[in-house]
Amino acid sequence: MFKNYINIAIRSLKRQKAYSLINISGLSVGIMACIIILLYVRNESSYEKFYPDADKIYRITSIYETSGQTEHIAIAPSKVTQVALEHIPETELATFVFDWSVGREFLVRYEDKTFTETDVFYADSSFFKVFQYRFLDGNASNALLEKQSIVLTESTAQKYFDNAADAYGKTINANGNDYVVTGVVANAAGNTALDFDMVISMNSIFGQIDNSRWFPMNYYSYVKLTDESAAESFKSKLNQYIVDDFGDAMTAEGFKMSFDIAPITVMHFDTSLGSDYPEKISKELLFSLVAIAAFILLIACINYINLSTAKSEKRAKEVGIRKVMGAHRRQLILQFYGETFMITLLSVVIGVVLAEISMPFFNQMAGTQLSINLQSDPSLMLILIGFVLVISFIAGSYPASFLSSFQPVKVLKGTFSVKGGNVFRRILVTLQFTVSVFLITGTLVIFYQLRYVQNTDIGYDQDQVVYLKLPDRTARNAYNSLKAQFETITGVEEVTGSNNEISNVLSGWGAVMDGLPKNVSISFRGMYGDQDFLETFGFDLLAGEGFKNKSDWDSTVYYLVNKTGVEKLGLTPEEAVGKHFGIEESMMGTISGVVDDFHFTSFHNDIEPWAVYTGPQNYKQLLYAKVNMSRIESVKAEMGKVWTNLVPNRPFELRYVDEAVKELYEKDKQLSQIILTFTVLAIAIGCLGLFGLASYLAEKRTKEIGIRKVLGADVSKIVMMLSKEYVRIILISNLIGWPIAYIAMSRWLEGFAYSINLSWYYFLIAGLVTVMVATLTVSYQSVKAAFSNPVDSLRNE
Repeated sequence: MFKNYINIAIRSLKRQKAYSLINISGLSVGIMACIIILLYVRNESSYEKFYPDADKIYRITSIYETSGQTEHIAIAPSKVTQVALEHIPETELATFVFDWSVGREFLVRYEDKTFTETDVFYADSSFFKVFQYRFLDGNASNALLEKQSIVLTESTAQKYFDNAADAYGKTINANGNDYVVTGVVANAAGNTALDFDMVISMNSIFGQIDNSRWFPMNYYSYVKLTDESAAESFKSKLNQYIVDDFGDAMTAEGFKMSFDIAPITVMHFDTSLGSDYPEKISKELLFSLVAIAAFILLIACINYINLSTAKSEKRAKEVGIRKVMGAHRRQLILQFYGETFMITLLSVVIGVVLAEISMPFFNQMAGTQLSINLQSDPSLMLILIGFVLVISFIAGSYPASFLSSFQPVKVLKGTFSVKGGNVFRRILVTLQFTVSVFLITGTLVIFYQLRYVQNTDIGYDQDQVVYLKLPDRTARNAYNSLKAQFETITGVEEVTGSNNEISNVLSGWGAVMDGLPKNVSISFRGMYGDQDFLETFGFDLLAGEGFKNKSDWDSTVYYLVNKTGVEKLGLTPEEAVGKHFGIEESMMGTISGVVDDFHFTSFHNDIEPWAVYTGPQNYKQLLYAKVNMSRIESVKAEMGKVWTNLVPNRPFELRYVDEAVKELYEKDKQLSQIILTFTVLAIAIGCLGLFGLASYLAEKRTKEIGIRKVLGADVSKIVMMLSKEYVRIILISNLIGWPIAYIAMSRWLEGFAYSINLSWYYFLIAGLVTVMVATLTVSYQSVKAAFSNPVDSLRNE
């Protein structure tokens, strides 16, 4: 019996090659898109899950409140780990990490091998007890106990020693300091935000950490709890402890600090925290991608249902004869399900091949390293089996039920007519294009929002400023000489230095000012600079002056404050100049000038109070230069010569501020490209089905068209007659899709503090695109039918 079903299915596919090709093509492309999207979503959702007991490990974050401002940041004081271990019984282990990132690099040497390393952590001795890695040499208990200890990953050890087994006990030099390799760990077994090549013992940089103070807040802190249900109890006890220990001081200083905790498995999705790891993605965007995958598959299934029911009349006699010969409806349903199953199985196989071919292009677009390996990835095989079963059920249910319901008497007498199918097909086509309208509108909004953040004036001359990192003592000690010699180069207009990247200022302070109540402080982002800071970046000066005319800038603290900061202080720009002000009490100075607001973090965040200050500075971590970009190549060459002479131990690596700004939106850009690509695929699949449906319906009305032409109808009227129904469907699709798109994209734009307005023309463009695409798709068949010779269609009448 099953062999007979298979033979019938094969004959049906061969007899209707065009429709079979449309169905298989649509399903194959849809399955390819779903495979790639699901692999991407699975990859992004896997962060931190490979750690043993990952569900018991939590990150402690800080909530800092001052004068109505609330700032939630990812870093915390080191004291929280000591409090957790000594005063909160739910704590099993605790560790804290210092991320060596902003403006810093390690130049690491071993014998004749030299590499620049950026993925370096300082961590306390418990790090590898909380985050369990497999040690190839050494052990978690004492690897980070001693000063000048360093643990390497297996791949890093191979880079320096060729054989990772030779690394243990060797001494390597990093930024002029010697470190002993006290451990080699296997590479991370999965995705992690705590991605490192080297981990150095915390006491190597800070000596003995003072855990008796609630400041500074420089560390990423983690606790492993005795049980995952203990999280709320831990949080409550930690916040009660700071109130008991530090509450009076906080009240007196006018701020409040508390803590929150979250499982490490959600770190990758939390985009709301300041001073956090980069390369995050919101869960909402992942859900959006899953929805797109589901939409694409739905459109492909609708194509199959539409074409299967549309050509039902051609199979009516087959159903009638089979019923007369004794076939039960259940047997017919199984037969039609079997046909759908065969098409789906073939489509899944082709879809896997297409996904494998497309994967390199997707990896390049998304910055991933995804691959398809069915042998080593049984879960993917289960997903594919799920595709076959689910698609066969969704796409096959209605056609199987519809076709098997035909009454043999009416079919064989010739009185049979299809009822209800046309209405259902219209509903399905409307649903298809509603999804298309939604995706097109969403893609337009994302494109224009990203263009807005990339092209909007951010408040300083990002296109004209280049910078160099000064990551070690030699480079930082050479700052004054580098600046003096750079300023003599033709094409270099200004040079300054700082401790923070201008495109991502992280340092936070609780600022005070004469005239403010004693118990009031304002949260400020702060960085230091020298006398040429204002002129280098080209900020708009609203009041006062920069530091150029301050002869004592290097010994006296002067401030430039932004407009938002002045407003938070309750002053106008003119009133602020000359005020006695400090980003903390130990750094009191004078406000020299007020600059207009500029974006020193991404457009996802509101502009916060900001200040740059002069005065005694131990070292600069970055050197900035304002350059005439028409001479950039000669400037770069001359700067390289100066650098090589003054900092011979490090390679010359000139960077561009505008590129650093673009990196803030790299994840947004990647996602927009992904969404655009799959939106185009969804529309293409929808049009493929519409083309097949229009082709069949035009064929079905061949005789009617012939009669109309004989009676004098011209080609334009026939084309209009065949096309108007689809245009009406597309218009209805727009009316349904627009409000859905508006709600969804309004929510997405809420993730940006500064965004475009959802103007009416985004929706109009989406509507026009769908009407145009559908009309072009249908018009080919309509015009073809309209130009056909009526003699051919009426010959048999």
